[in-house]
Amino acid sequence: MLLSRRALDAACDERGFTLLEILLASVVTSVGLVAAAYAFTVGIQGVETGRQQSTALFLAEQRMDQVKAASLRATEPPLGYVTAANFPAEAYGSISGGDKFRRTVAITSFVGPAGGLPVGLQGVRVDVSVFYRQITAFGVPTGERSVRVSTFLVGR
Repeated sequence: MLLSRRALDAACDERGFTLLEILLASVVTSVGLVAAAYAFTVGIQGVETGRQQSTALFLAEQRMDQVKAASLRATEPPLGYVTAANFPAEAYGSISGGDKFRRTVAITSFVGPAGGLPVGLQGVRVDVSVFYRQITAFGVPTGERSVRVSTFLVGR
């Protein structure tokens, strides 16, 4: 069976990819995969940062609730249990459920008219700070970060 000239030319034009085309496609695919891998690590970093901030906020609110509960214990003097001695600083590894965090409580007392209180009325400002070392997506700790919760308590 003889092939016509046109069929023979068509058969010769059906070539595969050249080496240059394959290399170029490999480079484009590699760049895309590297970008996707970087985006994945940035996403993991964002999730970890959010988890650490949420835990720090929870621990700060937990301590603030303890301070508020202590403020209800004493009637004379008002806010008698809300002292720095009753809420000492907690170091890394000493907080139950929060080994990678530390927290402090700062208590500032006011007697009216200071702090906008009526004359003779006692009040305290309570600042609870929770500190943690932020971890990057690669597991490397960076500088210390903190979350602070504040409130103002007034004796009755």
